[in-house]
This record gives sequence, structure tokens and C-alpha cells, in this order.
Amino acid sequence: MEAEGGKSDLWFKVGTNGSGESESISATEVAREWAHTIDNSNLYPFDFELRPLWELIEEVDKEKAKQFKLYLEDKWEKDGNRHLPSKFLPSKLRVVQLPEASKTFILNTCRAHESALVEDSAKAQRHLDNPMHFADRKRYKKWRKSADSGKEEVLEIRDIVCSDPNMTVEDLIEKLECQSHHRFAESQRYLGLWGNDSKDSNKVQKLCKIFLDKIVKRLNIDLNKQVAAENWHNDLDECQQQVYEAVEWFD
Repeated sequence: MEAEGGKSDLWFKVGTNGSGESESISATEVAREWAHTIDNSNLYPFDFELRPLWELIEEVDKEKAKQFKLYLEDKWEKDGNRHLPSKFLPSKLRVVQLPEASKTFILNTCRAHESALVEDSAKAQRHLDNPMHFADRKRYKKWRKSADSGKEEVLEIRDIVCSDPNMTVEDLIEKLECQSHHRFAESQRYLGLWGNDSKDSNKVQKLCKIFLDKIVKRLNIDLNKQVAAENWHNDLDECQQQVYEAVEWFD
């Protein structure tokens, strides 16, 4: 229980005789005594309710109250129509928000690239299984490793496009660009005599770079479309604001 205003400590007397000894004193009796202690110096306001100002004016002049109400309602309508923003907070485009055409393009690109990598990995494995190619085992192991890492890359991109609700397009572009730079660096390495040990793996690295660059290009197209749309909305908002100001000036 909570009491405010007046001499609220009187409520401690409920169930006692006021000196701490047990005695039956009802809440009704205490409430009656407490009510007599409330005056203008210890009032406690509660249960506020916001009401329009014209209701107060109505008590004095009903016609003035009516005019004041019409004036405020007209002003609120004009103020409300003065600026109609098409967006409220800038938001980054997320991968899950990409157009279906872009998602389909990325997934189809992943599927085609994955098929090529599976084939490369199988070829490398066949060479490893052939005893006649024992001298080139290092070459074929690196070839297979490059193809398998490319398949893992494809699976990661596919998971992001299909099921990551938080990844933004900007973050994905940055991620893929870093991977593309890494693939390029790996494709420039020459191992073994005359680069023989990295000949096939370098080809796979170059294919992976082409694959990543293709997806980045598509993502940049969608990102630039969003930026262009945001700029268009900003220009439209500014134009609307100028129109409303001009109309108000002529009125």
C-alpha cells in the first residue's frame, strides 16, 4: 500500500493502537483521520489527464473556444502536410533484401563454379591415385587443395545469401574483395621447377578470383541502385518542403 499527501504515516496505525501494541484499528478509521490532515500545503497530485486547451476556454466563452479549436486543427493539418519524409532512418542494404533476380544470379554462379571445382578436384585425385604420377604428388595435392578450398568458399557464400539475416551487402562486398585479393596473390606463386608444382593450382586460383569478382560486380550494381534511390527520395523530400513553403507564403 502507498499513500501520498497529508500525514501519511498515520497508516502505520492500522492493526495497532499507535504505540506498537496489537489492537484492532481498521483502515476505514485511519483513512478518516488521514483525510482530516490533508490541506493545500500537503496536497499530492495524481491521475493526470491531458485535455485540449479549448475545453478550458469553453468554460468562459464557448464561441472563442470553437474558433480556437478550428485554428489549432487547421494548423496541425498544415504542419503535418509540410514535410512527408519517405524514409526516417538510413539503413544499410542487407543481403536478404537483395532482389530475387540478384539472388538467383549469385546462386547460379555458385552452382556453375562449384561444378568446375568438383571436376578439378576429381582430376587431381585421379592423378594422385595413379602410381605413375608419384613424382608430381606435390603438384596434384596443391591442385586438389585449391579446388577444395574453392568449394568451401562457394558453400559459405551460398549460406550467406540464403540464410544470413544480418550480413549487409557492403560487408559482403568487402569480404569477397579481400578473398579475391588473396586468390590473386596465390595465383602468382610459382612452386617447383619452372613453376610445375603450382601450374594447375594457379589456374584454379584465377578461376576463383573471376568467380568472386563476378559476384562483387553484381552486388555493387544493387548497392548503387539503393544509393541512387535514397538520393532520389532526398531530392523529392526537399522539393516537397519547398512546395509547401511556397504555398504557405502565397496563402
